[in-house]
Amino acid sequence: MASSVLQYLKYQYPDIRVLYVEDEKVSREKLLRVLHRRFAHIHVAIDGVEGLQLYQKYKPDLIIVDIKMDHMSGLEMIKRIRMQNEKVQVIVTTAHEDNEFFIQSIESTVNHFILKPIDLDLLLQAIQKSVYQIQLEKELEKQKNLTRTILDFQDNLIFVIENGEIVEWNQAFTNLTGISIYKNNSKSYQSQFIAHFFVEDPHYFYPKDKGHWMEEFSANGRNVAKVRFKGPLGNDYNYVMKSSAIPGTKQTLFVLTDITDIEKESREKEHIAMLDPLTRSYTRQKFKEILTSEIRRSDLFHRSFSLILIDIDTFHSLNDQFGHPAGDKVLITISTIVQQRIRECDMLARWGGEEFILLIPETDGQNAVVLAESVRSIIEEYHFQTIGRVTCSFGIAEFTPGKTKSELLEEARQALAVSKNNGRNRVTLYTKTI
Repeated sequence: MASSVLQYLKYQYPDIRVLYVEDEKVSREKLLRVLHRRFAHIHVAIDGVEGLQLYQKYKPDLIIVDIKMDHMSGLEMIKRIRMQNEKVQVIVTTAHEDNEFFIQSIESTVNHFILKPIDLDLLLQAIQKSVYQIQLEKELEKQKNLTRTILDFQDNLIFVIENGEIVEWNQAFTNLTGISIYKNNSKSYQSQFIAHFFVEDPHYFYPKDKGHWMEEFSANGRNVAKVRFKGPLGNDYNYVMKSSAIPGTKQTLFVLTDITDIEKESREKEHIAMLDPLTRSYTRQKFKEILTSEIRRSDLFHRSFSLILIDIDTFHSLNDQFGHPAGDKVLITISTIVQQRIRECDMLARWGGEEFILLIPETDGQNAVVLAESVRSIIEEYHFQTIGRVTCSFGIAEFTPGKTKSELLEEARQALAVSKNNGRNRVTLYTKTI
């Protein structure tokens, strides 16, 4: 084991892999003696065909090749290798001195060429320069791989834009956008690509001109905003997007932190806070906010909607006779009956101790009466455990443009009072004659 380590350490360039291609036996053996004293890994071919096969098998870092060979010339072999690897170092040895050769060498991206008979000092200088470039490329690749590993380790979406192109990104960004599909064909991608993932939402940043989304994003001077992005399965994700110029470059770094779960939890807590803990209908305070918004919207678009005020008949007597737990069950059951009967856009709230209020968008008074009668009859026919029959009275008010919130609520209250005074268990629509 120790002898193999010493053998490895004796080489000047132990980590560089070399492909040497030469068809002339004497020249090949002479140069091989020089190369074997400096390189641990040397693959030898006698023509371009064999050389190309060895390259594809071993992927060497440095190619030393003669130009004139049977079967496939050195330049033809280089040309084919360059289609697979633009960075591999190539040293050409040749007896040619004409201009056509030099033009072909330039076109084949030859790094160094040495005229035969080979000047050993010139060859060693060319090898040293090539090895330095190889080591530099390997170090850069090592740093790039380290950076890539760090980026891919991040859960945040990260991408870098330079001169309007996405030039770097991490795996999390790939998972969302699928952008790696294009990376094999192009080292960069237009920044407008990102604009396709923005989801329009008034509470999040959304560019008016997707072609200039970066300018709009940085226009507020803070370079941070909440954004919504469309996911690969059509689901939306919420992010905080921040940008920062990378010093000494023309690049801008973007980092997106996923806040989807946080915002979902926040919304759930907010939703719980606006629900009555017993009946799971909206609270009175939340309903007032909803009513204010609906009045503003209906005023703006000249639409009507209706309010239905619901009061449980003789509820205090029920509480006194059967106890508060039984009364709570009545409240819960009636809330459930109403919520199962109404539409998703309709909103039910607990208005008081035994009162509920129902907002029905895009519904006039007469249609509200139909709904209220339906709910009334379901409650009347329902058998409440230990209590038996329970009834409710209903008061309805229709909103028309120009009517205030207090006026509307007062009309519903007056209509409910009429139902109560006329024997309970009935529906009354407010009219000016009440």
